[in-house]
Amino acid sequence: MMTLRFVARILLVAVVCAVATRWFGWMSLPVVGFIYGATDRRTRVHGTIVAFGSALGWLAILCAEAARGADMRAVAEQVGAVLQVPGFVFALITFVFAALLGGTAAVLGARTTIAMFNFHDVQTPHPRLGST
Repeated sequence: MMTLRFVARILLVAVVCAVATRWFGWMSLPVVGFIYGATDRRTRVHGTIVAFGSALGWLAILCAEAARGADMRAVAEQVGAVLQVPGFVFALITFVFAALLGGTAAVLGARTTIAMFNFHDVQTPHPRLGST
């Protein structure tokens, strides 16, 4: 049952990331990740969920463009040639970039929420305030 919830959360984040990226551009991934990390209190793997969801969302966008007739292979090979990597490596870099953007923002959102609203969960005291 936990696996089904995990997959459902990843798919939900993937849809939100794909739509947000289409509407607002790639800078929306950290915003979506931060909001998810700050609001979902039921799980401890915010970064993993958003990282997989972000990469899957961008994969869906690339698949949709390929289905519309865009030559994704030629684009990957040309941009990969500029970066001096093969085309498939450029595609992998794209997905890793999306995963890092979303995943790190989700962890930051979760930690920020804990630091702001649950002071007893923060392990290190503030150096000027001492222990709380």
